[in-house]
Amino acid sequence: MKTCLLPWLLMLLLAAPASARNYLVLTENLPPVHYEEDGRVVGIATEVVEEIFRRAGLQPDIRVYPWKRAYQIALRTRDSFIFTINRTPEREKLFKWIGPILQKRTCLFKLRSRRDIRVRTLADVKKYTTAVILGYALTDRLLAEGFAEHRELIVTHNKKSQIRVFLSGHADLITGNEYTLAWALRDEGYSMDAVEPVLVMTEKGYYLAANPSVDDQTVQQLQKAADAVWRNGVIPGIINKYMGF
Repeated sequence: MKTCLLPWLLMLLLAAPASARNYLVLTENLPPVHYEEDGRVVGIATEVVEEIFRRAGLQPDIRVYPWKRAYQIALRTRDSFIFTINRTPEREKLFKWIGPILQKRTCLFKLRSRRDIRVRTLADVKKYTTAVILGYALTDRLLAEGFAEHRELIVTHNKKSQIRVFLSGHADLITGNEYTLAWALRDEGYSMDAVEPVLVMTEKGYYLAANPSVDDQTVQQLQKAADAVWRNGVIPGIINKYMGF
């Protein structure tokens, strides 16, 4: 009897609607945008992504890995997603894109006390050392622009090590945005008053990206939900929840 039931059970599983599935959604520890706390993945973008999936009638299974690993898993795993990710020409055809899910402005910053640093163009940046993070789009861009590791760039593995390299004086500049840099500084006993931007690098938003195997209908559902989240004014409240310190 059990043997006869197996084919029917398999047919039922295969026929299950998309909404009944848990989609693998990958991210990294990057407070306050997404990070683990008390065994849960939380953060500004995490809550936005959860709301997008909820409105689309889909279930996300959000997991945290180091960025390089998360990125490789998302590239290789069918029906998976990754956030928050910068949408670049190099990545355009590697994923299907939903968003932007969060607006941000990425800059190069210096300590406000460093009167000796003067930057007007990207060429000026080469006179200094910049702390960056391995695998990030801006790091790849600077490398493509001819910046050399161990000379103009100090490549770190996460935000905590990046901010410590910068604050210790081993790097003159640091990459960051209004969310991640504020939190990293706070954790080290500083505020955003300690730094100032010297060059805007990008004002494009963060995205949710889907492995190309995700069907177009699902991507369209998620994009429609993302648009609704923007229209309904949900995001400012989420941002204030994490940045109101």
